[in-house]
Amino acid sequence: MRAIFDENDKKLKAATRRAIKAAGGSDSFAHVTRVSVAQLSKYGLASEDHTETFVPIDIALEADLEAGAPIIASELARLQGFRLVRAADEDAGHKLAFRDISSIGLTFSNFQKAMHDALADDGSVDDAERQVIQRHGDKMARALIELLGRV
Repeated sequence: MRAIFDENDKKLKAATRRAIKAAGGSDSFAHVTRVSVAQLSKYGLASEDHTETFVPIDIALEADLEAGAPIIASELARLQGFRLVRAADEDAGHKLAFRDISSIGLTFSNFQKAMHDALADDGSVDDAERQVIQRHGDKMARALIELLGRV
């Protein structure tokens, strides 16, 4: 019996789609990795034909690096009950400043607005709204990881 469940599979595939999109999309990302556009698409598909087709670890790393944030790595950690934080010495040249407070506030405000907008019309979140929320959530996560590295 596998240690992960269908719901985890879907979350991994969703994180893969978000990372590839943040890395410039399949067409652009295919030029800097070892797999084709078609194969990249399969890694994000949750259909029956591709339920067991997952992104290889090296491609996941490349996607996160190209995206500028550990989108896939963060989801892997979250599914195991962990969270990622930037190593303290990564951004030693930039200490916490007042502009960081404003920046994280604006990023959170955009994330909060996306959630509010999604719920405002009918009290539920559809697929398109979920994607907008995820996109703002990914930006929020990147900003928070960067900020925590400065504390």
